[in-house]
Amino acid sequence: MDNKEKRPLSSIVIQYSGYIAFLGVVILFTMKAPVFLNPKNISNIFLQSSVLGIVSFGLTGIFIGGGDHVIRGGTDLSITSNMAVSAAIVAVMLNNGYHLLLGIGLALIVSLAIGAINAFAVVKLKMIPLLVTICMMYILQGVEKLITNNKVIPANSAILSFIANEEILFAPIAAWIFVIVALLVYLLYNSCSYGNHVSAIGGNELAARASGINVSLIVASTYLLAGVLAVISGILILARLSSLTPGVGDLMLFDVMLVSYLGAVFSKRFRPNIPGTFFGALFVGVLTNGFTMINVPSYWVYAIKGALILITVSITTMQRRRVL
Repeated sequence: MDNKEKRPLSSIVIQYSGYIAFLGVVILFTMKAPVFLNPKNISNIFLQSSVLGIVSFGLTGIFIGGGDHVIRGGTDLSITSNMAVSAAIVAVMLNNGYHLLLGIGLALIVSLAIGAINAFAVVKLKMIPLLVTICMMYILQGVEKLITNNKVIPANSAILSFIANEEILFAPIAAWIFVIVALLVYLLYNSCSYGNHVSAIGGNELAARASGINVSLIVASTYLLAGVLAVISGILILARLSSLTPGVGDLMLFDVMLVSYLGAVFSKRFRPNIPGTFFGALFVGVLTNGFTMINVPSYWVYAIKGALILITVSITTMQRRRVL
């Protein structure tokens, strides 16, 4: 108790900076636009955050298992391109008369193969994840344009329409999928031995090997799990837009990186984590929704998001130096 009482106010503010910023932004938008806290708008924020949040869970898992080294730490810059290719496969299959589930199955196989290639290059070939996934990102951008012929592909299905239009307990189906996926991924990384192994590897790979953890298998699995989550996000994109627009993955990459980094600010240890990513996705959803409501120009939105990444990295770096 004595140690807690002696903690300086600045330390407490930094520790809870993510939640303080979240609350401050909500208050600001509520003052500027009273309908911001309308239940329908809150539901819409969850809907807008669903795709971004789910794909960000995959990147967060890779961050956790790869460590925090700027260059050699785990990352996957191809994850949103993987999502776009998955959505493209499903959309094209639907347009060619195949059942949605068959399209999802094929997309899942392709996405897992992409994750496996990334994992093999990182784990077995010892290539730098940053470079490997940049190369894969460019490859997948070309594959997406090849599959779609660089045209908007409509996606019509009773299941997709159900996801897009129906509600349960006054919330869209996609929002519930977001919450359920968040819960499942949280349990995987926080309540299972698997999650302990991933965290141990990210914290100290040599110590993890010495304790008998199969480092190669666990790290590879984070890339495969990211592929599965990319497919789920791709399906939600099709449901929400009823089509696939080529390049959607490129537009989302920056926001996915932002959300995954923001997750560290919502953690006492200032490290990437699943609950933090959940709140990070909602935070970005709140910003996007609120800025739209008060008619803030898009260039200011990009500038603010860039500043958020800079602030997040600065805070987490300072906190880790204090620990060390």
